[in-house]
Amino acid sequence: MSAGDLAHLHPVIRDLAQADDAARLLAIRSKRWITHQPAARVLDCLQDAFEQPPGDRMENLLLIAESGMGKTMLLRKFQRDHSQPLDETTGVTPQPVVLALMPEEPSEEAFYVQVLKAVSASFVLPSRRHRLSTRETTFRLLRELGTRMLMIDEINSVLVGSARQQRYFLQLLRFLSNELQVAIICAGVPEARFALRSDPQLRSRVADIALEPWTIGPDFEAFVTLLVQGLPLRQPSPVDSTKLRRLLLERSGGITLSICRALERAATAAIRSGSERIDLASLDDAAIWRGLQPIATGAARLRPAALVRAQA
Repeated sequence: MSAGDLAHLHPVIRDLAQADDAARLLAIRSKRWITHQPAARVLDCLQDAFEQPPGDRMENLLLIAESGMGKTMLLRKFQRDHSQPLDETTGVTPQPVVLALMPEEPSEEAFYVQVLKAVSASFVLPSRRHRLSTRETTFRLLRELGTRMLMIDEINSVLVGSARQQRYFLQLLRFLSNELQVAIICAGVPEARFALRSDPQLRSRVADIALEPWTIGPDFEAFVTLLVQGLPLRQPSPVDSTKLRRLLLERSGGITLSICRALERAATAAIRSGSERIDLASLDDAAIWRGLQPIATGAARLRPAALVRAQA
């Protein structure tokens, strides 16, 4: 099979398409970043926030996306894009962008532990009387690492706390931004807005950006085309079909993860069957969509107690 016969694939995938089935199936299961326009727009907003000069009133962002839309992968990509090599003089690897996971309980101690984990610092869980020293250690490390942006994933976990815990943690976010003079990026599902909008001072400092579920349009068409061009199938797949794209949206609810999983499963089936293409009939197979029903959204996903606390 010549490269000309594989013109429907991305150039870097064409050699892989000539490999054996085992290698191709392994490649399909491998994680990879697909650049698409909605993600590119969010990355531009993050870059604008990153480029702010340090100041007393930094502009911060809240990245909102349904579960499965790829917000964590996007944050990790932004972090990778701003990674720095080891400074041979100081022996320190700068970390201008730090990505930490919001702790399950919105407490100051647990949060600093997560930040220390994110920068690969050795630590022991602090006792309450050592909280101040842990805070100072965290701040000192972030300054030494040259951190300019602190990203907090799954910020919606703040909603599991009591109203008092939520208020205290929001105060902590303001304190972090002021004291460190870094941009704070919070990311979570849409319910995270309930928490951040409950604090007037924080609300005035945080701009919303969103990764919305996919809808029919040029961005979605381009995204599906890029996905299929990255799958090592030896025959062209008719992804320009309006019916095929509508089926993808209806079955996935427009959620990126479900769309990717469905196409990966269809590509796997195409290799095993020898058809080497994805078409409407193969995507209409119930086995492709097993466990990929549209994800519940909005207040229906919140536990009643959390919703009451968020609106209090």
